[in-house]
Order: sequence, then C-alpha cells, then structure tokens
Amino acid sequence: MDMYQKRVRLRELLNAEGCTPIMGAYDVLSARIIEQTGFPVLYTGSFVTGACKGLPDVGLVQLQDLMGLARDIAKETDLPLICDADTGWYHAANIWRTVHEFESAGASAIHIEDTVFGKHTDYPAVLLDKDVMCQRIRACVDARKDPNFLIIARTDAIYLQDDPDDAVERINAYLEAGADAGFIVFKGSVDSLAQYRARINGPVIVTSVDFQNSIDQETVAGANMSVYWPLTIFAAFKAVKQVCEAFHQGRDASKLKEYCFDEGLINKTVSYDRFNQNIEKYGAV
Repeated sequence: MDMYQKRVRLRELLNAEGCTPIMGAYDVLSARIIEQTGFPVLYTGSFVTGACKGLPDVGLVQLQDLMGLARDIAKETDLPLICDADTGWYHAANIWRTVHEFESAGASAIHIEDTVFGKHTDYPAVLLDKDVMCQRIRACVDARKDPNFLIIARTDAIYLQDDPDDAVERINAYLEAGADAGFIVFKGSVDSLAQYRARINGPVIVTSVDFQNSIDQETVAGANMSVYWPLTIFAAFKAVKQVCEAFHQGRDASKLKEYCFDEGLINKTVSYDRFNQNIEKYGAV
C-alpha cells in the first residue's frame, strides 16, 4: 500500500463505526509486530522517541528527533501512520516545514497540541491561546499537498487543567479552523466523554494517561479512535529490565528461556524473506 492509499484508508477508519485502536510503536520491529498482529493503524510520539534517546517528554524532543523513526516505519509497513508533531514548532515557517517533512516521509497524519509547558512535569500547566492555536492549524492545512494527509488538533485542557468545557470549546474552534479531527487526552474513566461528545462537531480521537477503559467503552462514549501509545515501549522496558536483573543476579541465562533469543522468529518479522528472494533470483554476488 503506497502512502496515498494509506491516507485514504486512515480517513476511512476515522469515519467508520466504532472506535479504532491506534497502537504506538517505538521502532520498526515493534511496528512490524503490531502490523502482523492485525492492528489497523500505527502511531509514533514524542514520549517514546525521547525515551529511546534518553530524554524526558518535557518539550526537549524536536522535529529531527522524530523524523527518522517516522520515515523508517512508513516505508517498512503497510499501515497508516499518525505522528505526534508536538506544537508544530511554533511560527508559521516551522509549521510549514513540519507538515512538509512528515508528509514527504510517508506519514498519514500529524497532530499538533496546545500545550506550551507543563506536560509530564510537576509545574503548573500553560496552554496556548485558542486563537493562536487556530492560526497554527490553518498554517498546517495550507502547507499540506495531499488533502488526505490528516491534520489532527490536540487539546490538554482536560488532562492538565481538568476543564471539559474548555476542551469542547477548543476542539470545536480547532475543527472550524480546518482540523480533520480533535484529539482529547483524559484521566480516569472515559464515561465523562459521553457527556460532552454530542457537543463536539467532528471526529474525536482520545488517549488516556492511565488506561482504565476498554475499546468497547470508548466506542460507547463516542470516540472515533483511541491512541494506545505506551503499550509496546512499556512492555519492552519491563521485559528488558526483568531479564537484566535476573541475569545479573543469577548469572545463568539457561533459566531465562522465556525471554531467550529466537532468531528465526525475529527473521520472520524483519525483511529476511526479501533477502532470500533476492539471493534466489540474482545470486549472492
């Protein structure tokens, strides 16, 4: 599936019935596993990108930090890819470049957010002025070449300031400014989404900070898509930490077979089959 077909597919999924799960990947291998498992959409974000570079997700991750992963996943998988583009990196020229880079890399969508400061910190949160955010969304829409490349507008008004009414007002303004979907981050039960979903004038994507809900519950609440951004990197972190601690303490890898190396299985997940096909067709030299 080429990048244009992927974008059409993502738009179809956004408008489909029910809530579509979006799985976060932290590298190409995790993206391949997600694809082979049967999930329909991939996601990369600043949290996993920063973590893989040893950086906290507090505004330190920049455009070029995100581009390599987005480009590699887009070219090595057949799934639509939604990319976190942070704030768009401020003024209009940077926003133009942000859209241009992700679109050229083969991504199917980006989201930009209205958080200025405070995410993943203990400091008071600061949100961008709503009208300024709308201008950034207009700049994103103007910058894209493919109309099926989605522009998604995220608000943290619930997550950081516990203000659902402001979130609804912001999302509606962002949709009116040209965003293809609104993106709401919430804590706790998604049931509260159902109380204000009817007031939002367009598709809604959600994500949770504590994952207390199922896809079925998110569907009932009115979400069109839900981003499960941390599942793979948290699973990898836990497994690597456990195996390192166990081997360091026990000094015996034979007791760690549940974690142990399966080269054949990994080769089936990466591009080993293409290597074999080329050798059979053209020879080794």
